[in-house]
Amino acid sequence: MYQVKTIDKFELSDFAHDLLQISDTDAPNALLVRSSQVDDALINDQLLAITRAGIGTNTINVTACTENGTVVLNTPGANANAVKELIIQALFRCVRPIDRAIATVKDLTAEPGADLQVLAEATRKEFIGRELYGKTIGILGLGAIGQRVAEASYHLGMQVLGYNRSPKNLPHVVQLPTIEEVMSLADFVVVMLPLTEETTGLINRERLQQLKPDAYLLNFGRGEIVNNQDLLEALANGELAGYVSDFPASDLQNQPGVTLLPHIGGNTEEALTFSTDMALQNLLNFLENGSVRTSVNFPRVDLPFDTPHRITLFYKDRANLWLDFVQLLTDQGLTVKEMTSNAKNGYSYALINTDLSVLSQAEIANLRQLLQDHGDIIRFRFLTNPSMNPEL
Repeated sequence: MYQVKTIDKFELSDFAHDLLQISDTDAPNALLVRSSQVDDALINDQLLAITRAGIGTNTINVTACTENGTVVLNTPGANANAVKELIIQALFRCVRPIDRAIATVKDLTAEPGADLQVLAEATRKEFIGRELYGKTIGILGLGAIGQRVAEASYHLGMQVLGYNRSPKNLPHVVQLPTIEEVMSLADFVVVMLPLTEETTGLINRERLQQLKPDAYLLNFGRGEIVNNQDLLEALANGELAGYVSDFPASDLQNQPGVTLLPHIGGNTEEALTFSTDMALQNLLNFLENGSVRTSVNFPRVDLPFDTPHRITLFYKDRANLWLDFVQLLTDQGLTVKEMTSNAKNGYSYALINTDLSVLSQAEIANLRQLLQDHGDIIRFRFLTNPSMNPEL
């Protein structure tokens, strides 16, 4: 039984599984988190996995997790539709003064017998907006959300420009080689990039100067991607029409031309349910059979679990190390039935199907010690096939 600690609120009233137990322990085997900060003190020998219900992992010390052999799983695409719909709504709010119009009608007072609609229509000249049809949208980051925004924008009659580090096969998007080109041509620029060392402060003074004076910048990637002081200076100089961000910051609060949302991009009942289900499934797959499908620090590795046991290895990658492992297992009298591995950022993860029941308890203990003493192995696990349930 694995102990799972939840950070943030999760609806788990219907969840029941004989492998996982939701617990408030200070030494969990796994963490389930949305967007709150994960305390580094939780990243210890007991912690096998952190599962993020969402995609961004900037609140998790991924480097420390990797060094600890803790997998960081996420759920890309789980909230893509929810964020897309919020972005489309934000686009409409940029071109139509909907909030002011609603407030005006709310404050109107019609005398007895007077027609409220007549009074309201008399104010229409104050709320002349623009249409999205025919305008150009530039999307920085063409992942799951960016692609959905691109498709929706295309069907609204917009010209869609895009930038992605690796070009995508998207029929409705004109992909340009630089961020600057996208920003200089678009009426609306939507930031959908992940937060990395390279993207922190990416939208700075120089890039903001590429915008049209009547263009809007919408940030639904991460707040730190935009340099706030450079943004405020650009707004004060009339270098863009406005800024919408789903990541509030004190220095932007109540500033002219700035609209802040309380990080509600994926905050729909459907997205929260889907991301929770996906996060739990990813966690179950990893804990039960070692499979990794969506992780930011482990490579993608999957293999049918059709033997009584499985050994998982997470290790620093170097030439011929895989052969060393095979030889080590063979020397202990184990037959490797099937194996696979993959590498990512200087680390490798391997799944090895075998049958540990051919070894005595003393021999299994000896094998554990050999793997533990191996200088390149960061973490290993011995798994029992739940469908066979053989004794270890």
